[in-house]
Amino acid sequence: TLMAALLFVIFSYCSCKQKKNDVFPALDFIKGQVRNVDTSVYPIIKLVPLTDTTYDTTHVRREDFDLLAKDFLETPDISKKFGGKYTEERMMNNELGLAVFIATPEDANLEVRRQEVRIQPDPPNDKVKSIYLEKFQSNKDSSVMKRMTWYTDQKFQIITIVQKKDGGEK
Repeated sequence: TLMAALLFVIFSYCSCKQKKNDVFPALDFIKGQVRNVDTSVYPIIKLVPLTDTTYDTTHVRREDFDLLAKDFLETPDISKKFGGKYTEERMMNNELGLAVFIATPEDANLEVRRQEVRIQPDPPNDKVKSIYLEKFQSNKDSSVMKRMTWYTDQKFQIITIVQKKDGGEK
């Protein structure tokens, strides 16, 4: 573990790009975040867009939070099941001051099309700032793209784009 942390520090501060075959365990991290919400006392608020500029806000019962986070929790764990099918590029974004791990599949037909983890380096207390997941599913009459971002200890956002075979999009 110390060696892994040391290697992370070395690549983080030299701003070089590196490709790896192992992938950051984003799903495990998100499941830990959900467990923290389940045991917290903070209010949970859901924002639903009504128009491009207005939202409806509602309070969410703690026991319903898992249902809201379902799209994240049901995402295939590419760090475990898909060994070798994803390549992770690790780089330092000096503008943002963040290390960025981007995993993409070798096979374009896999459900998870992109996983991006942004980490604020502060060895040994590195902090995951956000996780972006992009999932794609296709069925007979439509395809669905989900663009999901988890902001550590704050919020999450899910954008769903449905493309109908007849050309309509929602």
